[in-house]
Amino acid sequence: QVIAYSRRRYRILGETLDVAVGNCIDRLARLLQIPNSPSPGYNVEQLAKRAAVTPPGTPKPSGGPQNPVGDPKIKQGHPKPIICSSQAVTPKLLESGEATPEDLCFSLQETAFAMLAEVTERALALTRARHLLLVGGVAC
Repeated sequence: QVIAYSRRRYRILGETLDVAVGNCIDRLARLLQIPNSPSPGYNVEQLAKRAAVTPPGTPKPSGGPQNPVGDPKIKQGHPKPIICSSQAVTPKLLESGEATPEDLCFSLQETAFAMLAEVTERALALTRARHLLLVGGVAC
């Protein structure tokens, strides 16, 4: 959840509908059989760094388009971003060769963190806050 305290009131400005980001990353790690040592999130991040290209649909910084169809800088044929419907999609993408584990890790990580950054920016703009406190497993 993204919660803002402003004018003596707490406001929920964003939340997931089904699963927390850290749990989603852990699920992907389990699906890809990524080891838990030192942590699943760290290992997903290391695989994401090795992704060959930016998959289409991965959010761009600065509010870029969510679906860059025809963008010549992006190699076509890579998976669309996934957000924890990964249990059904991941095996199919891997079996078909459409995606590598690195691509899936990159896509999930970039999409989830872009969404968190966007809702946090909105919260700061709405409340005109000068300070930000991040808490929780993914924030740390």
